[in-house]
Amino acid sequence: MTSTAAPLAAPRRHRSPLSIGIAVVAFAGVPAIWLLFGRDVTPASSLFEGGFLRLWPLAWPCLLAIPIAAALVRWIASGRLSDAERWAGRLLAAGAACVTGSQLLSDGNSPSSAADWTVFLVALAMLAGWAALSLWALRGGRAPGGLDAIVMMELAYLPNVVLCVLVATSFGALQIGAYAVLLTSAAYGVHVLAVLSGRVTPPSQRARR
Repeated sequence: MTSTAAPLAAPRRHRSPLSIGIAVVAFAGVPAIWLLFGRDVTPASSLFEGGFLRLWPLAWPCLLAIPIAAALVRWIASGRLSDAERWAGRLLAAGAACVTGSQLLSDGNSPSSAADWTVFLVALAMLAGWAALSLWALRGGRAPGGLDAIVMMELAYLPNVVLCVLVATSFGALQIGAYAVLLTSAAYGVHVLAVLSGRVTPPSQRARR
């Protein structure tokens, strides 16, 4: 009577310490929506500050922290997002990128100093990077299991942070909400790099690309 050894299970990289650590740190972006960003302003209060939706173009992309956190938890739990979840993430990312782009290119927000030009060019380059990396993630299953939607949302979040920090510094010193957003942005950046390098993609999914 012969026996065969059971095959070793493939490493579950979606549950790796790296993935879990990124998700934990990224959760800082959720309470940051209600924390002071600069002076007496929070992203949540900016939705209605001085009249309905006056500052919403800057505040709305900050809300991406909520679906990103939910998507990261879903990814860690199952290693994939459903088709509906993927398309919802892609549409939210595209909407946030359009909002940020409209702020950069609107007539009332033209750069007037060297610092403004630096922020403008950095944010514009990040939006261009969002478009390029989104196409990369969508083509050929290079970020399978719904990772493309998560990466697209994370990349859409980052240029808006640059603009929010610029606005907050014009009001004075950055507050705790700004630092929470910057911490979240760092986690998103690490996650994007991890996806690009294949460190969080299960081997079975990489083999099907």
